[in-house]
Amino acid sequence: MAEMTQLEERQIRDYVDSQTPEESGDEVDIVQKVGRRRVAHENHDLYDVWMTSGQRWWVITNMTNLYLQDDFKSLDQAFTYHIGLNAVLREQFAVQPDEEQVEVVGKPWRRYAGAVEALATAEEAEDFQAVGIRCRESLLALVRDNIGASWVRVHEDKPPQAANAKAWFGIFANSLTGNSKPRTYFKSLGERTWDLAVWLQHYVDASEIDAEIVLGATREVLRTFALLHADYSQPVEQRCPECDSYQVVKESSEVIEKDGAFGTLLHDECAACGWRSEQSFDEWPRERLRRLIDYKTGAWSPPRRSMEDLEVRDTDPGSA
Repeated sequence: MAEMTQLEERQIRDYVDSQTPEESGDEVDIVQKVGRRRVAHENHDLYDVWMTSGQRWWVITNMTNLYLQDDFKSLDQAFTYHIGLNAVLREQFAVQPDEEQVEVVGKPWRRYAGAVEALATAEEAEDFQAVGIRCRESLLALVRDNIGASWVRVHEDKPPQAANAKAWFGIFANSLTGNSKPRTYFKSLGERTWDLAVWLQHYVDASEIDAEIVLGATREVLRTFALLHADYSQPVEQRCPECDSYQVVKESSEVIEKDGAFGTLLHDECAACGWRSEQSFDEWPRERLRRLIDYKTGAWSPPRRSMEDLEVRDTDPGSA
């Protein structure tokens, strides 16, 4: 049996509970970690979960899913299905960015998705050339959306024209990172991908393979830009003071009342060694509390007197 931290066990319990209908009354009884497997550069943790009803689940991470052991008699069978399901989902959503990417490269990514769709129906050389045009438009959209951003540092007296994507990729690289290796990589990646897209646009003997290469390069530009932007925008990643691990996560309690205010207790916890920081109280604004109450629809509500007190505090000019 593989070792696991309390945090890891709690996360699996919470996941299974979230997938179990409340009206069933069934709860997680035992969580056992039964191993870890690595496929295609990704680790997958494997768990055997027992419910109070006697029902058992296989739970497999990345992307986390659960499989009824009545349907999958062996762990190998469940794991094989899990890997296949993940492959299908990744292919199905290959052109959909994650939440962070939507915020940073939403418009360019929509143009990239149009290029993917164009390839799906392409048959002749001119169709594959059109993929290059759409990829070029995606790269230009990335430039146009960011040339006026507050983080952009232009050292020249006169900034490049918006159509000069290669020059802007260099400016973006210099602005987003001081690390020479990622900076050089993104600058080179942007310039080479731009050249590829322009080449495909004019290549009269363009083929499906050519279009696939340009699509892959364009996607990598958008993905790398989003990663550099996230690294630039976020604080330095916290490391555990006990074991130096990066696996420090923010944990919170259920909503509680403290000194007449409502909120949650927060603490940092290391998934690698189990270290926990001191707790701090995070007071919730009135609107956030109301949204929670509406969402719960009666499953949780603070005492009526406390809610009335809350209303008084919000409307009292001297409460601020």
